Amino acid sequence: MKRLLTPAAAALLFIFGFIASAADGTFEGEAQGHNDAIHVAVTVEKGHIKDVKILKNFESPGVSDLPKAFIPKAIVDHQTLKVDRVSGATFTSMGILSAVSDALKKAGLDPAQFRKGEAVKYAVSVPAKSEADVVIVGGGGAGMSAAVAAARKGANVIVLEKMPFLGGNTILAGGALNAADEALESKQKMSEGQMKLVEDVLKDKPRSELHKQLQTKISADYNAWIKAHPGVLFDSPEFHALQTWKDGDYEADLDLIYEMTKHAPETVVRLSKMGLEWHPYTSQYVGALWPRSHDAANYHSGLGYLNTYRDTIDKEKLPVKVYYMTRANELIKDNGRVVGVKAKDGQGKNVEVLAKKGVVLATGGFGANIEMRMKYDQLWDGKLDKRIGTTNSRAITGDGIPMAEKAGAKLVGMGYIQLLPVTDPTTGQTIATCEGTALYVNNEGKRFVNEMERRDVLSKAAIQQPGGTFWRMCTVKNARVKDGLTVHGLSVDSLIKAGKLVRGETVEELAKKTNIDPKVLKKTFDEFNSFCRGERKDTEFNRPSCSPTIPMYEGPYYAEPRKPSVHHTMGGVAINTNAQVLDANGKPIPGLYAAGEVTGGLHGKNRIGGNAIADALTFGNIAGISASQNK
Repeated sequence: MKRLLTPAAAALLFIFGFIASAADGTFEGEAQGHNDAIHVAVTVEKGHIKDVKILKNFESPGVSDLPKAFIPKAIVDHQTLKVDRVSGATFTSMGILSAVSDALKKAGLDPAQFRKGEAVKYAVSVPAKSEADVVIVGGGGAGMSAAVAAARKGANVIVLEKMPFLGGNTILAGGALNAADEALESKQKMSEGQMKLVEDVLKDKPRSELHKQLQTKISADYNAWIKAHPGVLFDSPEFHALQTWKDGDYEADLDLIYEMTKHAPETVVRLSKMGLEWHPYTSQYVGALWPRSHDAANYHSGLGYLNTYRDTIDKEKLPVKVYYMTRANELIKDNGRVVGVKAKDGQGKNVEVLAKKGVVLATGGFGANIEMRMKYDQLWDGKLDKRIGTTNSRAITGDGIPMAEKAGAKLVGMGYIQLLPVTDPTTGQTIATCEGTALYVNNEGKRFVNEMERRDVLSKAAIQQPGGTFWRMCTVKNARVKDGLTVHGLSVDSLIKAGKLVRGETVEELAKKTNIDPKVLKKTFDEFNSFCRGERKDTEFNRPSCSPTIPMYEGPYYAEPRKPSVHHTMGGVAINTNAQVLDANGKPIPGLYAAGEVTGGLHGKNRIGGNAIADALTFGNIAGISASQNK
């Protein structure tokens, strides 16, 4: 007679058999993350996971830091793959879990057995009530600049960040910071086209007394410069200001612009003293209009600014606390003064943080908020719906704007939304391999625009091309690649494998791989190079210059498919030069300050490339100081 096993005994037998079939040792697994494959090493002993290490990966620094630290530890501590994905880093989280699952299969274990029970969640403990001298809403570039500035003035600071990591849009940015810099810019020659740009600014009819004063100063400085340094590139904070104003169609506040351009050089110096290392040259990013863009040499992308501020807080032991996963939703007012912030923590509990001196809004724009884009857009005929991607972090949803409006703040320029023309056609990301102002070629192999134009001009021209896409092309020698990685830390080989980048040893090979007529593309290259050599002018598109990092004289070559995506929202709360938020009558709201993309009035209808970082970090510093001094 057969004896039947009880259900419990059968389960135990299965488990013991499951463990017995597993091999001890360390096994490697891999799976697709956000940017590329994530490789892990998993150590197994008697059916248990003893260790998880992340090996090779190309996930975005900053954004991926938390899941790379939290998920492996949670897997080992709880012996489970049922770990909640980290908000804002979903694909990295999924990639790590899938790679560990792959390794477990190789060890002879069934991953399904590690997906039972309650999910392990990342939790942050935030006090229900707290107080600081200065409360900052948003931990991106503007917010952290404000935090350091306020703390250096002796203020205790609390930063409320709704994501589980710092960075906002800053860590996703290419990292260009525009600032007039005589020492670096004077290493470059000045073309006739660039001279004309200066002269055109001087020819404008003055629209205000400040406009007239800036023109007078530029004229004197420019004439003295070309006399002392013939053929050498000119720049000044005043020229930077008027160029910004002019190319925003004079819709911005010139006082705010000049405040930024005056102090942007100080921002460069301040960051250098904090430990940021700059490249010994300036370049010209997409839509930057002038080669005054500074880049960090010791960091990829805008992550360097966040790390520099964090390192400064640690080194100087500044009194700055960060409340992660804490989403602000309302400003607290008392007798007309903003005195704190209401928020919810990661568990949905109410949080109240009082500010003895001031609150700084640094919540960013609304580029990732489709509803707000469609509500306010005045430039793109209602086309900014879900079919248009965005370069922005998913956190950039305009939270601070309705909060400020409810508190009485005036909003300005809300209809002005910028597209970046050179983004990934599928994801909207700013994956950059070629220099920003490299050769732009449509699917017919022809140039279609002056690559050094304003971003709105470039985007409109790109949209009109066949398929609404184009190719940005450059040489391998001139590409923004170091040690096989792009400025965003992505593997060039992986980009090629994924079809996001094409490489050709010759123009003809590049043409074949991009499905372009080789004769047409060769003609385009030859004419462009003739212009770069100074043999001809760009009579078709009037490009003013061709810097040393642009010519296409010899291969190998790269080509990357590009398409415009929503990049920056120029409108927001009105501020003055002290970063005080203004009410409908133009009067400061006591206790309320703002900096970065949450503000409006600084860029007009079109933002110059490289001005966003200059704006965020410079006005962040101003806002932090103003709040700490209770202005």
